[in-house]
Amino acid sequence: MRLHVGLTTLTGSIERYAERFDMLELRAEPGRLPSPKALRRIRSGAPALTLSLLFPPRVMAAALDAKGSLDPLIAAADVVGASWLVMQTGPEVGPSQRSRTKLEALAKYLARDDRRVAWEPHGMWEEPVALELALGLGIHFVQDLAVATGAQEALVYTRLRTPGPGAALRASALETLAGELSETEEAFVVIEGRPSLRSRARIRRALSEAAALEGALESDDGDEDAEDEDLDEDGDDDLESEGDEDEEDDDEETHG
Repeated sequence: MRLHVGLTTLTGSIERYAERFDMLELRAEPGRLPSPKALRRIRSGAPALTLSLLFPPRVMAAALDAKGSLDPLIAAADVVGASWLVMQTGPEVGPSQRSRTKLEALAKYLARDDRRVAWEPHGMWEEPVALELALGLGIHFVQDLAVATGAQEALVYTRLRTPGPGAALRASALETLAGELSETEEAFVVIEGRPSLRSRARIRRALSEAAALEGALESDDGDEDAEDEDLDEDGDDDLESEGDEDEEDDDEETHG
C-alpha cells in the first residue's frame, strides 16, 4: 500500500514542509489561493509533493450553475501541477436529481487524464448514497475514515479533522483509520487543524500494526525516528518557529 499524508495549510518554507509531509491541500478560493508566482515557487521547491486544490462550498455553489467560473482556478491547478481537484459542496446541494445532474456535468468538466477529481458533500447526503453516486460518476468520495466506515475504493482520499492547535489523532481514531484502509492500494490522507509533526509517523505505525497490512505498507525516504526528531523537547512541533522575517513575508502568499 502507498500512503501519502499532508496538511491543509502551508506554514514555513515549502522545502521544510516537504521534509515532513508528502502532500499538501490548498484552498482554491479567490483571495486565498496563492498567486501564480507563489504556486510556481511551491512546485519548484518540492517537485515530488502531491498537491490538491479544494473548491470550497461557496465556489462550488457558483460553479454548479456556471462551470466556467472555475476556469481561473483550473488554470492555477495547471500552474502548480495539482494531482487532485476536490469539490466540497454545502448543505444547499442535496440529493435531488437536479443536483446530481449538475454534479455529473461538473465532474466531466474537471476530468483530465493527469489528475483525479474527488467530492466531499456536506448536508443532507447519507454516506452510502453519496458514495454510490461518486462511484457512478467516476470520481472519489471524501469522508473522515477515522470516524466513518465504508471505504470501498482501491484508491482513497480521506480528510481527518483534528481541531485545535497541536491537536493529536486519538489512538482509537488511528485504529479505525487503519481498518478502513486495510483493503486499499493507495491512500491520500489530509489532516485538518494543526496536528503534531508526529501525525504522519503515527498513521504509518497504525497501518503497519494492522494485521491485514503486515509488510504491505511501502516504505518512503524517511522514517519515524527522523520525524520525531523534528519535535522540540516539550513535544511541540517546530514548523512555525523556524525562519526569519523575510521568510515569513514570502510565506504570506503561500497559505492554503
